[in-house]
Amino acid sequence: MNSLITILSFSIFLILFLWVGALAARVAENTDKDYLLGNRSFGRVFVGLSAGATGNSGWIMVGSVGMSYTLGVSALLMFLATFAGEVAFWLLFPDKINRLSQEQDSQTIPELLGCIVKTPRGKQIVTTTVAIITAVFVGTYTCAQFSAAAKTLDVFFGLDPKFGVAIAAASILVYCVTGGLRASVWTDVVQAVVVMLVCFGMLITVTVAGGGMAEIASQLHAIDPKLTHLTAGFTPWTLLAYLVGFFFFGLIFDLSQPQVAVRLLAGKNPHEVKQARWFYLGYVYSTWLSAMLFGIACRALIPNLSDPEQALPFYAMNHFSPWLVGVVLAGIFSVIASTADSQLLVCSSALARDLSPSFHRKMFGKYGLRYEQGMTLAVGIATAIATFAISSTVFSIVLFATGVLGGALGPAMFVAVVRKQTHYIPLCGAMLAGLATAIAWQMLGYSEVLYEIGPAFAVGVLVHEILRAQRKRWLHRDDR
Repeated sequence: MNSLITILSFSIFLILFLWVGALAARVAENTDKDYLLGNRSFGRVFVGLSAGATGNSGWIMVGSVGMSYTLGVSALLMFLATFAGEVAFWLLFPDKINRLSQEQDSQTIPELLGCIVKTPRGKQIVTTTVAIITAVFVGTYTCAQFSAAAKTLDVFFGLDPKFGVAIAAASILVYCVTGGLRASVWTDVVQAVVVMLVCFGMLITVTVAGGGMAEIASQLHAIDPKLTHLTAGFTPWTLLAYLVGFFFFGLIFDLSQPQVAVRLLAGKNPHEVKQARWFYLGYVYSTWLSAMLFGIACRALIPNLSDPEQALPFYAMNHFSPWLVGVVLAGIFSVIASTADSQLLVCSSALARDLSPSFHRKMFGKYGLRYEQGMTLAVGIATAIATFAISSTVFSIVLFATGVLGGALGPAMFVAVVRKQTHYIPLCGAMLAGLATAIAWQMLGYSEVLYEIGPAFAVGVLVHEILRAQRKRWLHRDDR
């Protein structure tokens, strides 16, 4: 493969992304609200595609391809259950989240959750708790994106993982630091188009190369009959648990992932945000299905890969011209960048603004947006360095981080939308109980049967209601 041509082809797309980010930075206003929410100026297309691009992450072209390569047709069960859960989410919650954020004038997720508590002390405790959870676990999620970038560049160019992480972090930070959420959303939309072209194109190519889906299925059956069975390896009860677990994954994912939920805050109004579901679901599930089918087909065509998560770049390198390889690389980079830039922004805003609002007011008054931009840069560098210590697969890191965030922030967001007012003790109790349940569930190995996001969410909501009811009893007793 001619690496110079591939680099040139990829660079064209990279320059396009940077140019779009620069345009966004040029029209952005020098205000906190524009940097964090783009002045709430986004309509249904931008909200839907940006949320979808952010939710897709590097695991669509890396993790899910590897999972499908390993499991075969049964990998589609996760897709089906998650789709049902996300449909339920988009029918129930997005417009309510946008309306609540506009009523409270909340610019971040920690701030939104803090606003449903009445007392100033309670607000600060909730905001700080959410900020810490966001920084730690969204930061972990970001490491998975950089790890996906390193794996991809290793396959294409044999690049040392440290250089791969550095290249990904540097190119994302260039527009992320200067343009804030506006630059992130604008580049997300362009990157979404590139991802669709690559996912659909790769699926068509591998289907033709394999002689059609029927022939591919025949080859899979010859390798291992279980690869062609939708419910292979499941008993009726474990199948039910698996489907329920990933239904809750779909339902709670967007509710509990700050990098996705902030897009709902940035929508023009509740109606636009509600209508964004068509663009979100259409984009996410068409590209995800294409990537999974590609991974399944690759198992038949290249059956002995040492690292299944490298299937897509490996196939492209061995079957495409250098120019097309550059396009595929741009597609993989797009799903990574569109998630990582959003995650860096929510992590940096959590640390710069929400961890200590009084310190933020002081620093913002002195340095303006340069303070938040500097924090975004610092978080990006720190996350890139932390990536070197991670040895797990992209798929497992993403599932762990989303599970913990779902258990911790999912119940709190649910309470915010349903009740709109609560006390900080039951709310913090719900977050900590959900977080502890998710981690314990994972450590005990139960997540192999039932994904932890559902049990953790249920425990969090239950703890909130118990503590809220108990507090009412104490207040009633004191009044007597």
